[in-house]
Amino acid sequence: MKSKLRIVSRSSKLALKQVEIICKKIKHRFDFEIIKVQTQADKLREKPLYEFGGKGLFIKELEDYLIKDKADIAIHSLKDMETILAKGTELLAVAERKYRNDVLISNFKNLSSLPENSVIGTSSPRRTAFIKTYRKDIIVKICRGNVDTRLKKLHQGRYDALILSRAGMERLNHKFTSEIPISILPPSVGQGVIAIQSSNFLNEQDSNILQKLTNHEKTYYEILAERSFIKHLNGSCRSPISSLADINKNGVLKLQGYVVNLKGTKMVKGSLSDNFKNAINIGEKLAKKLIKKGAKDILAL
Repeated sequence: MKSKLRIVSRSSKLALKQVEIICKKIKHRFDFEIIKVQTQADKLREKPLYEFGGKGLFIKELEDYLIKDKADIAIHSLKDMETILAKGTELLAVAERKYRNDVLISNFKNLSSLPENSVIGTSSPRRTAFIKTYRKDIIVKICRGNVDTRLKKLHQGRYDALILSRAGMERLNHKFTSEIPISILPPSVGQGVIAIQSSNFLNEQDSNILQKLTNHEKTYYEILAERSFIKHLNGSCRSPISSLADINKNGVLKLQGYVVNLKGTKMVKGSLSDNFKNAINIGEKLAKKLIKKGAKDILAL
């Protein structure tokens, strides 16, 4: 007899697609009930997230389901998760990351071909800062909402281009104009990763089975380093911080980190490499290295 899992998720099309991806991996061992939640962050679409609580709002209400034993697991985009999770929960597993780049959606083929003073829609301080580093003339305006809502705003002519994650566009089978090189726009911490957050109420056997069926070890250690980096910088949703880790075939994890101010006028960056089992320590060391270079002063600007 299969165990039954109560899975809580945001109700957006992309969030539910991510639930579907995970469920396909576990359906031979579990039955499931999907609990759909429209979070406060999903309802407030016209202002930057940092004005009313940050990205954590996307998962806070889902975490409440876990804490109150109304759900066994929550499925998130990892980039929306705070580095410190709600008490009584844990990051149980992460699915394999296939894409971490951002992409451009526009009638123009790439960032460099956008006309002078073009308007780009995004709600991300990171994207705003790095785009301004690349092109000072670009005008960035807030664009929030689910992917379809943002695309509708683009087609209405409110923006000349949008920047979204490739992972999300691929999962929804949406076309995009061009991939933005990481050298121009480094990704957010954990970008492209689907995460499973579990409740301590989940029994050990089911927890172990879930982890075995869904956790991708390489991705897991990479995001440990990335999340350690932003945690030790004391980063938040206001922070234009990028961190990307990659483990090579010899088990060496290379972590790159970037900190830039919102105007895109100042940046510090660096990298460190070590055995992947030291992922958390690598993140901490790189954060301290960039702090010595002035990262804290840049984040204060």
